[in-house]
Amino acid sequence: MKPPTRQEIFAQAAKKLRAGFDELKAVIPHAGAKGAEGEKLIREFLNAHMPQRFRASAGFVIDRKDAVSKQTDVVVYDALNCPVYRASDEAGIYPADNVAAVVEVKSTLDKQKLAEAAENIAAVKALSKTPEVDLPILSFAQTRGFVVAFESPLDLETLAQHYRESIGKHLLGRHIDGIVVLDRGLLTLAAEFPGGPGWGPMYWDGPGGPEAEGSHIAVGTVKAGEDSLDAFLRLFLPQLIFFRSLVDHPGFAWSGPEMKQMHLTYVGSITLEKDPDKKAKILAEYRQQVIDEFAKTKK
Repeated sequence: MKPPTRQEIFAQAAKKLRAGFDELKAVIPHAGAKGAEGEKLIREFLNAHMPQRFRASAGFVIDRKDAVSKQTDVVVYDALNCPVYRASDEAGIYPADNVAAVVEVKSTLDKQKLAEAAENIAAVKALSKTPEVDLPILSFAQTRGFVVAFESPLDLETLAQHYRESIGKHLLGRHIDGIVVLDRGLLTLAAEFPGGPGWGPMYWDGPGGPEAEGSHIAVGTVKAGEDSLDAFLRLFLPQLIFFRSLVDHPGFAWSGPEMKQMHLTYVGSITLEKDPDKKAKILAEYRQQVIDEFAKTKK
């Protein structure tokens, strides 16, 4: 028996994902509930295919300045290194530094839904990020934003025009990194570099150095049909493989308002003086400094 090809395997996975959504459409009449179940299907699919370092959940993204995103359909975070606060049973709060990607899930993708997804992704990308450590290896620190749609009344060429308009509105750096419509195709940024092999998919992390002079950027459309899910994973997985391995900050502010109200009981001070008499005198001076400081805070 001839073994299946990669394309056949992922085509089958796409059919299964689509079949699950079609079942939802048949049994769940309410659009909101249907959308929530569709988001759950995408999270389950990603959790079954991503490196186990990462998990897909739903919730909010917060940066070290305490700015918070809107609730996001799918948050892909570094589960090995990421502290998680639970906002509810279905939603967590994830530090921006540990979030590799967010995904907006749309039952039906039209111009308005694409604009909404672009707004939400731009808001996440606007959150503060700790700069990446300068290492001589390929490493991504930025959060990527994707849109996954089960269907769309628009053809891919029309979606490409709307995608281009959203990039013009939010600008590069806060744009959607990829759009997939199941069983139809994939849209993403593409670039051509001087002396390079030609046009190919790209992630945008900035204009680059002098070697980027003369590069060209476009919206790329791939009519992948049943291979659309496979094409999406080929675009999505490198972000996880090369996502930063170390974050030198816990993600949240170390101290909140409650820490400023802390009650203190003096224990002692530290001195390296060895002479007993000098040591006693120095410690007495330090103790008085603390007594004076505490007295000021009580006023």
